[in-house]
Amino acid sequence: MSIIRKWEIALTVLLIAIIASVIVIAANKENTFHTISGKIAFCSDPGAGGVLDIFLMVGNNSNVTNLTNTSGSDDTAPAWSPDGTRIAFSSNLDGNGEIYVMNSDGSNQINLTNNSADDEDPWWSPDNITIVFSSNRDGNYEIYTMYSNGSDVTRLTNNSALDVFPYWSPDGIKITFSSNRAGDYEVYIMDTDGSNQVRLTNSPGYDIDASISPDGNKIVFTSDRTGNYEIYTMDIDGTDVTKLTDDPESWAAYPCWSPDGSQIIFSSSRSGNPDIYTMDADGKNTIRLTYYYRYLFPRWSQ
Repeated sequence: MSIIRKWEIALTVLLIAIIASVIVIAANKENTFHTISGKIAFCSDPGAGGVLDIFLMVGNNSNVTNLTNTSGSDDTAPAWSPDGTRIAFSSNLDGNGEIYVMNSDGSNQINLTNNSADDEDPWWSPDNITIVFSSNRDGNYEIYTMYSNGSDVTRLTNNSALDVFPYWSPDGIKITFSSNRAGDYEVYIMDTDGSNQVRLTNSPGYDIDASISPDGNKIVFTSDRTGNYEIYTMDIDGTDVTKLTDDPESWAAYPCWSPDGSQIIFSSSRSGNPDIYTMDADGKNTIRLTYYYRYLFPRWSQ
């Protein structure tokens, strides 16, 4: 190995250490004013413009850890197992999208899907046994399930449209997803075996990222029906649609319920770059949690 190459490696290691320190300092700065409880997994590209890694933010936002720390690949869409011990996520580490699972400290990363298709958007069943995900392995994106060890892959949807962004309901009997089978992306709900698929939204824009509240009464989702992406809620049957965020100069996306359903965590560009925010379930009391880089896909440990 050349001396120049050794210096390149040493400089890279130093930069990574500095960037990690800046993230922690930013988190500590926020903690001076706000506190949160529980664990939050999210994606970020420290250094701006780099690849996305999965990070963990613990408790009061003062302890931030890079869990995947990969080079040259994007790790996205983290999803907590219900017992809080593992995180499923999407990664293109092997050249295409795959579903991985790892321990909540980032150890023991395992490729569950391992094929030439793109497998994305994992979400756990509440019994900790099964993972739902989207894949184009059969020619276009459909919704599938598999056991948490990657076995027994089962296709749930089957049509010429794109079916994406699946989420398991907290009671384990329904799956929400988005599909463009009606022309643009709308929110649908179905039984966990793929039967009884029902359309819940009907808007001129994209309705995506729809997940059911812990009490089973509400669905939070992202929509650009008014011209830019904002966070909305609706009743479980698609009625009483309510807009929670409203900033025409920015976007808001990737909503996720807090474990008790009282808050929603999400990403927004309102500060100039994507940061993580929380708000009450009715859209009030918005709090900014992060600074500086891109922060996407925030997911509260259930």
